Amino acid sequence: MAHALSISTQTPAKRIGLEVWMGRVLELLDPVREDWDADNVHDLRVALRRCRTMADALIEVNPDPGWRKLKKASRDLFDALGDLRDTQVESDWVKRLGGSRDALRRHLLRSLARQERKDAQQAQRALDHFDRKAWRKWSRKLPEKSRFFPVESVVFQRLALGRLNDAVNLYQQARKSRSQVAWHRLRIGIKKFRYVVENFLPQRYEAWAGDLKQLQDLLGEVHDLDVLRGLIRRHKGSRAAEALAPWFERIEAERKKRLDAFRTKTSGSESLWLVWRAGFQWGHVLRSAAPAEKQIA
Repeated sequence: MAHALSISTQTPAKRIGLEVWMGRVLELLDPVREDWDADNVHDLRVALRRCRTMADALIEVNPDPGWRKLKKASRDLFDALGDLRDTQVESDWVKRLGGSRDALRRHLLRSLARQERKDAQQAQRALDHFDRKAWRKWSRKLPEKSRFFPVESVVFQRLALGRLNDAVNLYQQARKSRSQVAWHRLRIGIKKFRYVVENFLPQRYEAWAGDLKQLQDLLGEVHDLDVLRGLIRRHKGSRAAEALAPWFERIEAERKKRLDAFRTKTSGSESLWLVWRAGFQWGHVLRSAAPAEKQIA
C-alpha cells in the first residue's frame, strides 16, 4: 500500500545544523565538569555524537580533512563519556529491578559506584585534553562547508536511503540470529539513519521523529538489560542460583517487552521500514500538514 508523507508547510522550529551542535558541545564542557551529573553527561555525549555522525555523512558527500580532524579530536572524550554514561545507566536499572533489601542489589550498586568514580576520572582526563580552541575554530569554518549541498537535496536523500537499507539488513540479521550483538548493531544502524534524516532532511524528520526515537530507545534499553545480565554473571561469585534467578527473570521479561514492541512497529503492512522507504520513492505522495495536523511538535 502507498504511504503518504505528511510535511508541514512551515519551517521547523527546531534548530539544526553542525554549528548548533558544535556550539552545544562548548556550552556543556564546564557544566559537565562540575559534578558529572548524569543528565549533563548524556547531553554532552549526544551533542558530540551528532557532530561525529554528521561528519561521517559529510565525508561521503563533500570530502574535506576537517571532518576527520573533528572526529579525531572528539574521540577520546566521546568514548570516555560513553563509559561513564553506561555505568550511570546500569546503576539506574539495578535500582529499578532490585528491592531495597536485596543483597545482590546492594553489592552491584557498590561495585557500580566504584566504577563510576573511575570512569569520571578517565572522563576528566579526556576533558582536560580536549582542544577547545581548535573546536571553536572549526565551529566557525566547518558549518559553511557542511552547507555545500542544501538540506533536503537528493544527495542527502540518497545517503539516508542507504542508511535505511543498511538498517533493514541489520534487522533481518537480528531476526535470524536473535543475538545480543545483532540487536545492538541494529540499534547503531537506526541511529545512523536517524541522525542523517534529522540533520539533513528536516521535513522528513518532522514527520518521523517520534517513531525513530522510539525504536532507538527500545533497542537502547534492550542493550542496557543485556549489559546488566552480563554484569550480574560476572559478580555472582558464590551466590546461590535461586538468588540470581529472579533477576534474570525480570531482565528477560523487560527485554521481551521491548523487543515485542519493536517487532510490532516494524512488521506487517504498516511496518515503519515501509513507511520510511516510501518517503524516498520517486513520485511518493507528499501531503502538506496544517499546524493542527502536525505529528511532531
